[in-house]
Amino acid sequence: MKKIAVIGIGLFSILIIMSCGGSKNETNEAESAIKPPESSVLIFPFKDEICTTGEFISDTESDVEFEWNSSENTDSYEVILKDLSTNNEATIATSNTKIKITLKQNNPYTWKVISKSNKTNDNAISEEWRLYNASQGIKNYAPFPATLVHPEDENTIIGKSTNLEWQGMDVDGFEDIELYDILLGTENPPTTLLNTTTESEIASGTLNSGTYYWRITTTDKSGNKTTSQINSFIVD
Repeated sequence: MKKIAVIGIGLFSILIIMSCGGSKNETNEAESAIKPPESSVLIFPFKDEICTTGEFISDTESDVEFEWNSSENTDSYEVILKDLSTNNEATIATSNTKIKITLKQNNPYTWKVISKSNKTNDNAISEEWRLYNASQGIKNYAPFPATLVHPEDENTIIGKSTNLEWQGMDVDGFEDIELYDILLGTENPPTTLLNTTTESEIASGTLNSGTYYWRITTTDKSGNKTTSQINSFIVD
């Protein structure tokens, strides 16, 4: 009888272990079955264009409807709107794929959409588009602030010189850009004019070791000016 009892207890223990192991596998399978959200495709306002469809609500502001497509495995969205004249960002949460946002007239912005799920912390980020919100009575718009390309912000360069590269954009046409002023220095914000050019790249000249700050001022043929954000790089 003792031998039978021992065997019975052993079998019972094995069944418990197998049962626990099966539960863990089922949990892992359930977790792996959760799919992360996919990124949305932006629809409107159009990329790099003037938005003229806004509803003017004052002399300085208008309501603009933003739209993007619904993405798979998504419960909600966040619109990330950046004011390029101040570099301030705003986050607007919604469960819809359309939303009206109040914008400043005659002002450049970037926007993107983050897709989120209630079942996972993973999210997906759309492309980032630029837009220029229209203004009543304006016929020529200021250029977009230049996008600084190289060196990347806070990067370290090897050597005593580098090429500064940027991208300009103007909703009135690229040919409307008159010139770029390149400001480079060890002070923040930089105030020393390195050079003026119509190109989108320029050599920095010989630099000493240390941290440098740079920005671009873009001027169009009507005299409108915009200033880029400030980036920095380290000369080793």
